[in-house]
Amino acid sequence: MRTSRRGFLVASALAAVALGACSTPDAVAARPEGLLDPQRRRVADAVISTFENSTVDLPYAQAQRLGDGRGITAGRAGFTSGTRDLLLVVRRYEASAGGATPLTRFVRPLERIDAAGGGSSTRGLDGFEDVWRTTSQTDPRLDQAQDAVYDELYFRPAMDLARGAGQVTGLGQLVVLDTAVQHGRGGPDGLQALITETGAQPDPTTWLGRFLQVRRAHLQDPANEETTEVWRESIPRVDTLETLLRKRRFELDTPLTWDFAGDRFSLA
Repeated sequence: MRTSRRGFLVASALAAVALGACSTPDAVAARPEGLLDPQRRRVADAVISTFENSTVDLPYAQAQRLGDGRGITAGRAGFTSGTRDLLLVVRRYEASAGGATPLTRFVRPLERIDAAGGGSSTRGLDGFEDVWRTTSQTDPRLDQAQDAVYDELYFRPAMDLARGAGQVTGLGQLVVLDTAVQHGRGGPDGLQALITETGAQPDPTTWLGRFLQVRRAHLQDPANEETTEVWRESIPRVDTLETLLRKRRFELDTPLTWDFAGDRFSLA
């Protein structure tokens, strides 16, 4: 039987109403948990960047010698020549380029530093900072290599450890991720050691407060004496995170404003 246009529109409207009535919150895609949500991760990256570089923008092109016992610090996550992750970025960039890059001449010196146990040596790295800066500004593959290594070494492992400690909020996972970026995961001052020292707590919020206390103590008196001066200067990182905890900004919703080391930052 032929259906009129009016009849078709009425039937369509009734069907839409029926479908809406049957819809439940479960039918709508849930917002991803914690920093798996892109918006929360954007906020977390910005906060960490203010700690590392005093800007909400990720400093892919930055490279400098901080005098913190880790040689040259470069890129979005503060990769260093003294902790192997900078070498991994340079290798990843070379692999993505399919051959030699402007940074290839630094691979051997970085490998020698790594083989010697890392640390403060920058032997063979003269000129590295300028080459890194120029390359980051002209070849997006270097920045992509930074993102890939950051995810593999820091973000994904930190998220696993955060969830294992019961931290599923954006703020809780930011605290764990920032610790991984600054302290690394291993060693006596590393993330895993701090989690162990924090121990079990009655609830996730109490755990987070205790963890920040433990982190503050390690920044004040690190096992590696070469990092002491720089790490003590970075204690305001903990101050900022504790303030966000007191304000209960667990979801890192924007607009968000925070203070760090006397400067104010915001994200819309």
